Amino acid sequence: MDTPGRRRAESLPRPRLLACDIDGTLLDHAGALRVEVREAIGMIRASGVHVVLATGRSPWTGVGPIATELGLSGPQITMQGALISDVHTGAVAQLRVLTPDVYAHALRFARHHGLEPIVSVIDGHRAGRGAERDAWGQPPVESETFRLVPDLAMVAEEQPMRVYLPIEPHRFRTLLEEAIAWAGDGASVVWSDGIGLEFLAPGTHKGAAVAWLAAQHDLTLDDVAAVGDQANDREMLSMAGRSAAMGGAPADIAACADILVPPSSESGVLDAFAWFFPDLAPVLLDAPAA
Repeated sequence: MDTPGRRRAESLPRPRLLACDIDGTLLDHAGALRVEVREAIGMIRASGVHVVLATGRSPWTGVGPIATELGLSGPQITMQGALISDVHTGAVAQLRVLTPDVYAHALRFARHHGLEPIVSVIDGHRAGRGAERDAWGQPPVESETFRLVPDLAMVAEEQPMRVYLPIEPHRFRTLLEEAIAWAGDGASVVWSDGIGLEFLAPGTHKGAAVAWLAAQHDLTLDDVAAVGDQANDREMLSMAGRSAAMGGAPADIAACADILVPPSSESGVLDAFAWFFPDLAPVLLDAPAA
């Protein structure tokens, strides 16, 4: 493990809430949840820690089966923090929606740059008739959680939470800068890779969602540990009492964390867990106690 430099965690209490990103963190780069990671989460939960998923995914894109495999129940953080809900029952704990004006402003940005938005509402995704792909990057086929609509402006009545804009990689950096300027203080612009960005309600990010969820359990951020690997984890890693960035994380994201651990291809999240919970380190790493 490497130490980027925050190093303020030693005096904090043992974490009581663990927030975990999914892709590139709990899942390896093949999208698999390794047995040793699943078992480690079980040990952490058994020690009295509340574990929550914190993902950019929507709740209907595989979050439920992952939560089930990890034995997690109750609200999970999805859509970058725009929706905190029980991914099994659908019960909503917190919902952050775009106002009609901000939503219209995001759609204007998309039209101005020739982009086809995908809009997320409480029960699925909406896209215009001209969309060339769905929310999963595949040719658009309507389903229970994906619908094509004649006019995305009408979706303003459905409490939209997110406007996702797929972007060709060679345009991403330029359009990201323009989107941030376009949004101003009226919206949050969030991204996790170089192929799309999202307009969300102002102040929406995983860090704010973790803080809200911690407060529901009468905890502070000092009681939180978090692990992630991409730009959408920035605030969560910065705000948590203890945090770890996965190997391969961009340098500016690694700098937000206390420690840098090996990548998910090496189950590096176990190193993060062992640092968060040193009392469990021998069993988490399957190594003799120091």
